[in-house]
Amino acid sequence: MVKLSSTEEENTEFLSSLWGSYKYLLLLSLILLGGGIIGWEYWSQNKVTKLQDSSDMYESFINALNDSELDQKVLAEEIVQKYPNSLYADLVTFHLAKIFVDQNDLNKAEEYLRWILDRHDSKWGSDFDPIEVTARLRLARVLIANENPEKAIEVIEFSQSLNGSLYEVKGDAEEQLGQFSQAKLSYLRALESTQSQSIQALLKMKLANLDN
Repeated sequence: MVKLSSTEEENTEFLSSLWGSYKYLLLLSLILLGGGIIGWEYWSQNKVTKLQDSSDMYESFINALNDSELDQKVLAEEIVQKYPNSLYADLVTFHLAKIFVDQNDLNKAEEYLRWILDRHDSKWGSDFDPIEVTARLRLARVLIANENPEKAIEVIEFSQSLNGSLYEVKGDAEEQLGQFSQAKLSYLRALESTQSQSIQALLKMKLANLDN
């Protein structure tokens, strides 16, 4: 008859045999497991701390927008330097670009907007990225204002997500270059892409100006 049960003594002997053969492997596994748990808890806590710290810094930056005595640029640069890969870094960089546009330092504004594009270049992925599209649009406008329409067109055409706003700015750049037929086509594409009556009215006015 086949024996399906074991005595306590046999079980103890079997476990002792396993321990003798695999005790170092078991101890190593326990050490690695414990280290992994501790490492995960440290990483999670560190991530939460960084998120809270970056959030607090951004809140201070927002508060500085209404306080002329605080240096917005200094606070923004601190966020960019400490958390360069965060959404907060993108948001304050947009604001830095706006500050320099207001100061008519278009080259500096271009530098900041290109920094955002370098992080969100759509050529590295096919997903729609609103940060990338916004940076591309604002950069193109800055380039046109700085009389660099050729570069503005390059920036727009490099996008994988051309929308009505980008088509409109592309038309502005083409008009600045005297490429009126291309500008008309871009304005028409922009007109087809928007449901806003105010934007449609503006585009129709730009189209009318091309015919004059």
